[in-house]
Amino acid sequence: MVLSTVDNERQKRLTDLLSIVQMKKEQTLHDPKPDPVCKNTRSPHQPTVKKPKAPVTTRPTPTSVLPNYYYNTDKTCNQLDLPLHASVDIRPYQQEAVDAIIDKTDPDASKHFARSGIIVLPCGAGKTLTSILVAASIQKPILVVCSTIIAAEQFSKEFLRFTTLMASKTGMFAGAKKWPFNGPSGVLFTTYTMLVDSKNRTAESKKMNTFIDTTEWGLIILDEVHCVPANNFAKAILKIKAKVRLGLTATMLREDERIGDLETLVGPTLYHAKWKELADKGYIAKVICTQVESDMTPQIKSTHEKVQVQGNGLLGQGHHLKSLLAILNPKKMQICQRLIQFHEAKGDKVLVYCDHIDALKLYAEKVDRPYIYGGTPIEEARQLLSRFQIDIPKEDEESMNWNEIAKRRSLKAKQVNTLFLSRIGDTSLDLPAATVLIQVSSHFGSRRQEAQRLGRVLRAKKRNEKGFYSRFYTLVTNDTHEVQFSEKRRQFLEEDCGYGYQIWKVGNEEDGGWAVEANVDNSGPGDDEIKTDPLTCTIQGADERPFASEEEELALINHLTNLKNYLVETDEEELISGNTTVGAKRKNAASADSSNKKRK
Repeated sequence: MVLSTVDNERQKRLTDLLSIVQMKKEQTLHDPKPDPVCKNTRSPHQPTVKKPKAPVTTRPTPTSVLPNYYYNTDKTCNQLDLPLHASVDIRPYQQEAVDAIIDKTDPDASKHFARSGIIVLPCGAGKTLTSILVAASIQKPILVVCSTIIAAEQFSKEFLRFTTLMASKTGMFAGAKKWPFNGPSGVLFTTYTMLVDSKNRTAESKKMNTFIDTTEWGLIILDEVHCVPANNFAKAILKIKAKVRLGLTATMLREDERIGDLETLVGPTLYHAKWKELADKGYIAKVICTQVESDMTPQIKSTHEKVQVQGNGLLGQGHHLKSLLAILNPKKMQICQRLIQFHEAKGDKVLVYCDHIDALKLYAEKVDRPYIYGGTPIEEARQLLSRFQIDIPKEDEESMNWNEIAKRRSLKAKQVNTLFLSRIGDTSLDLPAATVLIQVSSHFGSRRQEAQRLGRVLRAKKRNEKGFYSRFYTLVTNDTHEVQFSEKRRQFLEEDCGYGYQIWKVGNEEDGGWAVEANVDNSGPGDDEIKTDPLTCTIQGADERPFASEEEELALINHLTNLKNYLVETDEEELISGNTTVGAKRKNAASADSSNKKRK
């Protein structure tokens, strides 16, 4: 009986295996194409236990993507009169992107249709106008979903700027602003977090969400569409009744590898422009990318080596302390200060990015410049961004009358030439005045963040001036985790975006600056000896360098080692809150930023 039982069990297993083989054979017959996931597998020795996972990640033709929308014959959506201003200048690649969405090849207008999908354009290349051109073709109610309140407001202004749409035909559901458009059809602007269900919704918010849910939308524009795969956002988007979903992004990247979900949530990528090609044609600025490497001072290095890191080392207190020591390396802070001084003297507008809020505040305090982070009130952030946009050209006041001189001096007193930003400034900021970006810390090895930050200086106003290049600096402290993270980010810009990097190795102080060993690639201009001027030259009347003495260094080390809680912004999906202040978390973090206000 025992042998019989064993034989029966063997027979059952063989039957099961034959069934699996038959299923696989049928799948192969129906879909003869090789699995792209398996095709790109790097190791030929991958364990066979991983093979059953392939069908999960391989997506067949998406069933949830919306069908082609024949907008001229549709009667379920109200009509929206949305003509463009005659002065709108459409670039060739923008028209190509629109043609990828709107098919007008048939001479019969009733057969014109719109596809759902994604447009990938670099920052500053005109994604907003491209989406407005699509909206003007469809001419049905439009829902625009942005990542931040400020981005939603900027999108609204662009609609009014490029079309003849009246302000009464626009609605806003972002932060404290909650009103629908007037009449049966219009354009509503909102943020992703405002669409997410919440138990704490006010009566006004519930009313607006009901309005969104019951409206038949012809088009939903999803700005920064790479945010959509987040669980809560995906659910909120899928329940909205829209005929066409149009995604906009500069970077089809997510570090959690869920970017592929967009194909079923929104649609395929229908147009993807190359960054370097647009730069070569003058549509976006050319950029010189430079990685500036410096050693730790002896005291900082000694403290850094003594810090114990537990587990994987990326989230614990030890990691935060090591990160702060690398970011606040006095030599690195002094280099940042020098770059700001040099470029401000040239008339540049400088953005400085720092992910760690404790370090951000200390940098801003020591360099004496204002900053914006998740806890900055929206109105205060708006004012700072507006003041950063003030750009006063150098002119001789002797040829001006008194009124012109007074106006010029008043603007000069208000203008901000350098602004420190946390991670909240990575996306959706329209700052065409920016010509220089300095990155003193980043979010691990995030490639998307690197591309987004580079995009902040691609729309520079001066991009068409002869010999003009925007500057993108990444400051790295040697012998720290920053080196590995920076390598991953730099490799992405070089291989995927076509931007080469210079490497500056900063040595000892000499003649008011530092000795710099420069390894230069062939992507930039030929005047290599001029490129290192920001660090090698002497600046007369420069401010005192931060933490220049051993006593100041020791005070810095004591301050960092005694921190009980670290102020860290949450991930981007949580950063884009509709509250008046957003994204920063720490116990006792409600302190007023008096030092920031003094500088303003």
